[in-house]
Amino acid sequence: MRHDFLCRILCVLRVVPRVNFRRRMKYRPAAIILLVAANLLPGLSLLSIAASEVGKWRYCLPAPRFAEPPQASADDNLHFSADSAEAEGGRYRLWGNVLGQRGAQSLFAEQVTYDAGSETAQAQGKVRYHHGERRLFGSQADMALGNETGEISGASFWLLDKHLRGQADIVYIEGPEQMRLQSTLFTTCDEDNEFWRLKAVRLQLDQAGNVGIAHHARLELLGVPVFYTPYLSFPLAGRKTGFLLPTIGESSRSGDEFSLPWYLNIAPDKDATLTPKYMSKRGVLWDGEFRYLTARSRGDITFAYLPGDKVFGRDRSATSFNHLGDPAPGWRTSLRYQRVSDAEYLNDFGSQLNVTSITHLESRADVSYRDTYWGATVMVQKYQTLDLSRPLTSRPYARLPQIKLDMSTLRIGGGLELDARAELVRFDREGGVIGNRIDVQPSISLPMESAAAFLTPRLGFRHTRYSLQRSAPDSDTSPRRNLPLFSVDSGLFFERNLRGGGRATLQTLEPRLFYLYVPYVDQSELIVDENGASRVFDSSRPLLSIGQMFRDNRFNGADRMGDANQLSAVLSSRFLDKGGRELARASLGRIFYFSDREVTLPGKVVEMQSASNWLGEVSTHWTSSLSSRLNLEWDALESETARGNASVRYRPGPRSALNLGYRFERDRLEQTDISLMWPLWKGLSVLGRHRYSRQDSVLLESVAGFEYESCCWIFRALKRRYRVNVSEERLSDTFWFQLELKGLSSVGRDVESLLGRDILAR
Repeated sequence: MRHDFLCRILCVLRVVPRVNFRRRMKYRPAAIILLVAANLLPGLSLLSIAASEVGKWRYCLPAPRFAEPPQASADDNLHFSADSAEAEGGRYRLWGNVLGQRGAQSLFAEQVTYDAGSETAQAQGKVRYHHGERRLFGSQADMALGNETGEISGASFWLLDKHLRGQADIVYIEGPEQMRLQSTLFTTCDEDNEFWRLKAVRLQLDQAGNVGIAHHARLELLGVPVFYTPYLSFPLAGRKTGFLLPTIGESSRSGDEFSLPWYLNIAPDKDATLTPKYMSKRGVLWDGEFRYLTARSRGDITFAYLPGDKVFGRDRSATSFNHLGDPAPGWRTSLRYQRVSDAEYLNDFGSQLNVTSITHLESRADVSYRDTYWGATVMVQKYQTLDLSRPLTSRPYARLPQIKLDMSTLRIGGGLELDARAELVRFDREGGVIGNRIDVQPSISLPMESAAAFLTPRLGFRHTRYSLQRSAPDSDTSPRRNLPLFSVDSGLFFERNLRGGGRATLQTLEPRLFYLYVPYVDQSELIVDENGASRVFDSSRPLLSIGQMFRDNRFNGADRMGDANQLSAVLSSRFLDKGGRELARASLGRIFYFSDREVTLPGKVVEMQSASNWLGEVSTHWTSSLSSRLNLEWDALESETARGNASVRYRPGPRSALNLGYRFERDRLEQTDISLMWPLWKGLSVLGRHRYSRQDSVLLESVAGFEYESCCWIFRALKRRYRVNVSEERLSDTFWFQLELKGLSSVGRDVESLLGRDILAR
């Protein structure tokens, strides 16, 4: 029986309910090539392209537009429409603009023959398959739907969200989880400008075993093969044990460098990497990393070992262990262990000034618990001193352990609130006085606030006692200190609407006063060493800032509680747009002292000024691309700047930035920092950084290089000169380059991480 239609008709094949096109099309070449692209090199997730990456393909031609099928029926049956169709028994023949649909899948062809009894279909002539962002084309397809086998010939494809296209001559589907591909290739480049493509003569894919085997795979750049392997086994999902791409570089301290990482896939939540790194001046550095990630913890263990450093003259090594966990509700754990073989290790193998200038390496372990009403933390902390010439009595104390308890604010009636915190810690080190310390600080406050003002008087008490060893023979080994504290914190909020058509529509004026009174108690003999010298376990004096002006103690740590009879005054103003976004903020403040500050750190003198230096802070963010910040400390007695830093950041686009920075501390440092990444013309950008110490008249770091980006590849190259220590006369030189094949992988040193950290960081 034959039916001719003047228009398109809908044939619902209800004789074969729930024809499962989803399973039948499960192993189309588009999906197959995607798996190959994602995993062709072991240990790498090659297709790391995220659809949300803005501007990733901005230099590519637009992807071709494909005619979209009409809205599919909501049921789970297989629907066909065609210009003409005929049926004979359970065999259906459709031709002329044939469209088969089921759910999100669509199959187009000039002619389709479907046998309902054997569940086989033959599609011929301009075969096209749509599923989500996949567009698959072929000359013909023969499918045995009953056992999910078949053959697709002359296949090409587009993955629109990945900007990926490719070809496969023949795809043999050999069951629900196995298939073979003949002569495949793919690329992310434009069709008439292929910089790279990946080819394989034959591929075997076994999803049940999560393994793929590629025969005669090669990578071509500009049509020239640059990588070939006759046999390659790789995972279809996740990672697989094998070599990663090498890293090549050069530095003046270590010479030519070449690294070849070996990746070990231990389990879905565990892996390891072993990297031998050849350095022409030093030898081979063995670098290893083990990582784990579970539902309640994550961490890594790293080690580095350089046998017989040819420059240093002996073995070198470094070890670290980092762990974070939440083993149960309310519980948190963390661990950080660091150790190096010698004091020069970070100078030789660290590449940042803030890393190489470290004098002590911290190791610590924390366990904490937080409930609705209270919290507790137990910490063990030790340090490795890198400068062994430092006296034992000048090295930091270990905390073995430190236990902290704090109570959440408790409302006790009448508007009163009760707070309390306590600490027990054991301080230890090889030389000098050691001991235990207990510190308890309860307080009661009466917060009063409205929409325009707040007032909070607070009364507190601090009890501290010690149990000391190795102290002076005639000193008290169990000293104690008891101090009351009284403070009043207050503030007002004024605001006004702005006119004039500018971006700022609201300005606030926020004066704040903070009065603090703590009586003087002599604390110079709380901790006295065997030589009779006054010591502290952990107290120090932080730099003064706007935030520090509202603390009840001008010292860090519990060994010193500063005496105070003072008033902190700060005036702040903010500018906001109509959406409530802060465009600018400015603050000016000063502390006025009504008595001398007699409590000091060992070796320091009594402070007798009647007022602190003026502090000013200004920050602006008038547009999404331009921001600035200024912090200034002005010495009114000397009529000069005591400390300050300023920065301006302009970032008009994701790959363009200009940063200007200046830091100053009187008689200590004066540094400038300029960095940029700026496009010159299509695809070509220059990048650089210049850090200079005006105090020492030396260059700290310079970076000069460029980036060229095309549709499907990026090349970056730079020369970096840096000083691992300000006192060093010579600069260290390194040359970095990186070739990134978009959608595939990259080779060379990770220039992008340096850009993200030093230039493009927000």
